[in-house]
Amino acid sequence: MMSVFTFTNSNMVNLTYELADAEIVNDVLMITGEAGSEKLVRGYDPVTIPKYGRRSYRVDRPLVDEAEAEAQVTAILDRNIEPYAVLEVDVVSNSPELIEAILSIKLSDKVTVQESTSGIDADFIVDGVSLDIARHIIQASYQLVQAR
Repeated sequence: MMSVFTFTNSNMVNLTYELADAEIVNDVLMITGEAGSEKLVRGYDPVTIPKYGRRSYRVDRPLVDEAEAEAQVTAILDRNIEPYAVLEVDVVSNSPELIEAILSIKLSDKVTVQESTSGIDADFIVDGVSLDIARHIIQASYQLVQAR
């Protein structure tokens, strides 16, 4: 998926940055198999448990075999083991080209943020949009979640 827009120092008015750790998972238990013949597949990360505390996730997958369960546990850990960046970006413009670009950004679009002060140069997914248009000036606020 290509980025549809790049936020840079020249078009951002405000940038708020935080790390979200509410979604961290570092201990996964998957239960597979039919009732009476269940198998437990567990995965955990000994490095992040002391760092963030144990963050457990249990999931039942009765139709998944053990090999697939192990792959899914690994994928859950890989995707959720570290906190991810959440940004709020504000843009104000009266440039017709920039207004057109801003209006084309939709939820779930991938955008790039390049901001020299913080050193951010990464892809994000648009998770929220707020627009205010008045007198040929647009003020847009985007909630962005780091692409993982």
